[in-house]
Amino acid sequence: MDARLVTRLAFVIALLVSPACVRQKTVQDFGLPHSVTNNAAVSTPDASLRATLKQQTKGAFNPLVDDARIRTLQSRLSTNTTDSVGHLELAALYEGYRLHTDALEEYTRAYELNRTERAILGIARCDQALNLAWRAIPLLEQFLQESPSAVSWNALGRLHDASGDLAAGERALREAVAADWSSDQWHNNLGYNLLRQDKLDAAEEELRRSLEIKPQSVTAHNNLGTVLARRGNLEAALEEFRFGADAATAHNNLAVVLMEAGKYAESRNQLVKALGMRRNFAPALSNFKLVQERMRDRVELERAGRLPQTKVRVASAGQQASPLEQEEQ
Repeated sequence: MDARLVTRLAFVIALLVSPACVRQKTVQDFGLPHSVTNNAAVSTPDASLRATLKQQTKGAFNPLVDDARIRTLQSRLSTNTTDSVGHLELAALYEGYRLHTDALEEYTRAYELNRTERAILGIARCDQALNLAWRAIPLLEQFLQESPSAVSWNALGRLHDASGDLAAGERALREAVAADWSSDQWHNNLGYNLLRQDKLDAAEEELRRSLEIKPQSVTAHNNLGTVLARRGNLEAALEEFRFGADAATAHNNLAVVLMEAGKYAESRNQLVKALGMRRNFAPALSNFKLVQERMRDRVELERAGRLPQTKVRVASAGQQASPLEQEEQ
């Protein structure tokens, strides 16, 4: 047989028996990654799961309709509007979905029926979430005259802090501490309030008391780190930020405090260290860009008599909360 004919036949046979060529790629489909390769079967979710996930990504889930617990409570309250417990339970569900306006309405109705601490605290939380902290203050102050407690004093302190009256917040938080000296939470919140007022000695004292009671509190460690950083004790501050966080996040958080204090060169040094540990660490990259901009513009801005108010980005919540925003409920 002619050699050229043999070669041509072999090529045709190879085409018939070989698998089809598949382009290699990796795709992301509603949070379920899968790879397509020449030698591996494709693993994909079934059609119904895929459709469900697609609906959820579009926000198709409506708790007011799709949560059976809410529907049951709504039906229960439609036949008995004076059921204060039912209003509280429904309010808690709404609050869990961050439907704060709906939750506030239910907590208010429950409070009108039965003046309980659970109801008033719900009102306080929802008003604060809606940036209406000032509205709940007089109601909570009246409740405290009738039923004082550390929990309610703490809530009042947080409302005052949220409304910008740090002095009133301090007074309320000191009442919380006096009512329950053994709570690490009240000491931490008072310490954070004092930190915001730049009362660093008193803030450190409260935060160390908080850590004596609960040494594992990441929140209190971060707040103490901020205090120490503002005093210039960077090594001690870094040690506090490292508690419960990786080293790169700790350096980034220290850089945030230094940047807010206008110590741009020191802030940049910390960001260099953070990026040396995690090259693509997004918060540190963003902060590095910002501190470079501030350093370039400093002369002109100082001549103008003010510094920029650009918001500083910090590590995402999944890695470490901002050391400048640490306060517990």
